Amino acid sequence: MAEVYILLAEGFEEIEALCPADLLRRGGMQVKLVAVQDELLVKGARQISVKADILLSEIQHAPDLLVLPGGMPGTKHLDEHRGLCEKLTAFAHAGKWIAAICAAPMVLGRLGLLEGRHATN
Repeated sequence: MAEVYILLAEGFEEIEALCPADLLRRGGMQVKLVAVQDELLVKGARQISVKADILLSEIQHAPDLLVLPGGMPGTKHLDEHRGLCEKLTAFAHAGKWIAAICAAPMVLGRLGLLEGRHATN
């Protein structure tokens, strides 16, 4: 069964995180909501608080897919998190899949991970 981690930072766009989580779970994938900051309760851009399944610091192994929801200031918080950026770079260099929605591709672009690739926004 494929494992997917959806990364949540304060100010994430709720529909861009929860809709993929719902659909992927319905499709039989194992999905974990991952809090980037050090608290499981993460507030979205529309002030909806979501309890993540795990903290980024607790990740033991790489999943099959990482999903970065957009939203502001959520995307900015993803971009500023050094530990996350290091994980994203290593993940990409290992040839693993990363999905970035709406504003979130800017994180990948700043890391140079979109060079030679097509991305849409």
